[in-house]
Amino acid sequence: MADGFLDNARRVLGAERRQGCRDATVVGGLEKYLANWRARVAANAVDPSPLLFAERIVATLEGYGVAPPEVRAERLDRALALLDSGANGGGGALPGRRPSTTPTFPPPEERFGTGALRGVEPIQPAPKKPAAPAPPTDTPIDQVKGIKPKEAQLLAKLGIVHFGDLLWHLPTRHQAYPAARGAADLLLQPIASFVGRVIDVEISGSPRGALHRIVSTLADPTGRVTATWFRHGRFSPVKVGQMIAVSGKVSTSGRALNFDNPDWERADAGEPIHTRRLVPTYPLVGGLADRWLREKIKWAVDALADGVPDPLPVWVRDEHGLEPLGAAIRQAHFPDDEAALVLARRRLAFDELFTTQLVVLRRKLDWQGAVAPVLLPVDGPLEALLGAQPYRLTRGQQRVLSEIFADVARPQPMIRLLQGEVGSGKTAVAAAALFVAVCHGAQGSLMAPTEILAEQHYRTLTEFYDRAEPALAAIGSRRPRVGLLTGSIKGSGRRAIYDGIAAGEIDLLVGTQAVIQEGVEFGRLGLAVVDEQHRFGVRQRVALREKGGHPHVLVMTATPIPRTLALSLYGDLDLSTIDELPQGRLKIDTYLLTPDERQIAYEKIRREAANGHQSFVICPLVEDSPHLEARAATAEFERLHSGELRGLRLSLLHGRMKPAEKDRVMREFRDRQHDVLVTTAVVEVGVDIPNATVMVIEGAERFGLAQLHQFRGRVGRGELPSVCLLLTEDANETVLERLQVVADSDSGLDLAEHDLKLRGPGDYFGVRQSGFPELRVATLDDAGLIERARAAARKILDRDPDLALPEHAGLAARMADFRRRTGEPN
Repeated sequence: MADGFLDNARRVLGAERRQGCRDATVVGGLEKYLANWRARVAANAVDPSPLLFAERIVATLEGYGVAPPEVRAERLDRALALLDSGANGGGGALPGRRPSTTPTFPPPEERFGTGALRGVEPIQPAPKKPAAPAPPTDTPIDQVKGIKPKEAQLLAKLGIVHFGDLLWHLPTRHQAYPAARGAADLLLQPIASFVGRVIDVEISGSPRGALHRIVSTLADPTGRVTATWFRHGRFSPVKVGQMIAVSGKVSTSGRALNFDNPDWERADAGEPIHTRRLVPTYPLVGGLADRWLREKIKWAVDALADGVPDPLPVWVRDEHGLEPLGAAIRQAHFPDDEAALVLARRRLAFDELFTTQLVVLRRKLDWQGAVAPVLLPVDGPLEALLGAQPYRLTRGQQRVLSEIFADVARPQPMIRLLQGEVGSGKTAVAAAALFVAVCHGAQGSLMAPTEILAEQHYRTLTEFYDRAEPALAAIGSRRPRVGLLTGSIKGSGRRAIYDGIAAGEIDLLVGTQAVIQEGVEFGRLGLAVVDEQHRFGVRQRVALREKGGHPHVLVMTATPIPRTLALSLYGDLDLSTIDELPQGRLKIDTYLLTPDERQIAYEKIRREAANGHQSFVICPLVEDSPHLEARAATAEFERLHSGELRGLRLSLLHGRMKPAEKDRVMREFRDRQHDVLVTTAVVEVGVDIPNATVMVIEGAERFGLAQLHQFRGRVGRGELPSVCLLLTEDANETVLERLQVVADSDSGLDLAEHDLKLRGPGDYFGVRQSGFPELRVATLDDAGLIERARAAARKILDRDPDLALPEHAGLAARMADFRRRTGEPN
């Protein structure tokens, strides 16, 4: 690589380090600079090596803009070290690049510091037994020699059922142990490594005691140290005369040095596994030792990693600077250094995201490969419909309608996700789109997750069209005929709905999932709208296909979805966003209250009730335990009913209730039969209660920021000033700072982005519930890598939509496995 490129990058990165890692050294931030720098390197490279080296620098600093200061500093130091090694390597060399076959390790004295340092006794390799031959990758784990039946049962709990599964049981972290030093050089080293000969072992403790103290004295030519372990039984892990290596915490007592419960291994047994390197730590279950599992995984890695078929085409690897799969697996477990680990995990993360994008883009091709049952160009009656409403559409609504109408005028079926804040006017957009379908002789449907929401949509659509009836009649048009179908409608009423739909006498059918169940036969379904967090999955698509061929589909959600999450969870849907609220919508004032200020919230509820207004009280979240959450909500309801809110009309809502009971409670609250609704998070998306003016959220620190924003949107739906009170059980500064973000921001999308960075996608609403497979390495907030994976997947499918070419057989198998894990038919 030309020295000019290296010098330029070193100057910029060095200046950024000196200025405190504030990402302010270059305009647009460091990541933008690096992208341009990589492009310049690529344009001037005469062979692949400089570009691959540039990719390594870019990968090391990926995510720099959102990383905390200490992480930025550590990544900058690594990148600067890589640049220095590039300068020393010269020309087009690729410093540190590993071959796709088994890496060749430098001599131990160079790699692990066990002979080149002053006074460290040279290591003579011990005579070794021939290694047991590794079994084939598909060998059941209980048939692998050296693994006992009980151990096989425990491994199965970790998902390791075949020998090859050990390769994919990836570390959660690595413990960085330095190279070995002589005893004379260990002072003031909090974490260190040492190689010495065992000259003494002392075991103390009662013969009947459960725990024994084992002190081993180790020596090298520069001095002595001790290593102390506490173990059950009078058994020492090391024996006098052995040459061993230890790594771990070092404590001092006067001039004496001691390793406290260190990791250890024979120093003459070959490549280190447990000491003097980046040592992997793996997920475990009770009964399995980390050391034992590490050795079994090392056995599998050495035997199998280099033979793992790489499904990624070479051109994809080259275009995105990715390691060969075998090398990535090896380095993800037992990396040569931090930079090698970064590159390995980047390759494995790319594979996960790439497979996801293959699936969602293929899903989109499947849906849009059919011909839409009806084209829906926009014409005159729509202006009459919208002009009859008492409000004008916002710019955001108009833009989204334009996107929808452009889609439905094409022969391919639309499949679009519409997101917008609570109260942003999504239903009005849906009403306009459904009206256009009816104007062209088609039918429409609107599916909601609950009966009470379906009833609300039915009333909203009916009123929307009723207002325009005179104007439509004046131009020779008519209002759509709207029907309602829920589980509560039975007998002759249900039959009348079935007949009306089949005969075309009902233009728009609103309901729950009943609208796509047996008995409903649309004459010509042109547009299907799916509302509010209702995951529109493959089963719903199959059902819609059976009802109406390939209708245009609009999925609506009030949950603000960060773009990276949308590309993964909803990557098969085109995305529209209503990014503004209608004029006149009142701001909801949000306040933080500490545990000592709880009475303020209750007093506010009482005052609002005295004025005829209603309130919500959200009970704290209990992770992964709906039963405990319901019990906690019931206890809070009883406490408030007999305590602070005694005399008010309270009702209770939680997730353990039957759907009909939930609907009854919400109807009664809507009809003002209760002053206060004590509820769990099930009320996050719900009906409009214009009379509700207070939202109290207990244990607010347990919820995500985006979820708190959703709760806040339950009030302020009318013309009454409203407040949201965030009660925290923990008044420490970090908690209050995080919650203050909610109080200071009205943007659900900004809060969702912030939430994703703070908590990760696993905590974000919708990821766990969506059936999305768990990611081992990738994160759904890595925008750069997601974009790269999506671009590569699109190129593959453009060339081979069915992945039928022999070179894509591995990709087809991965996609089939993804679908199997998500319950999606192939």
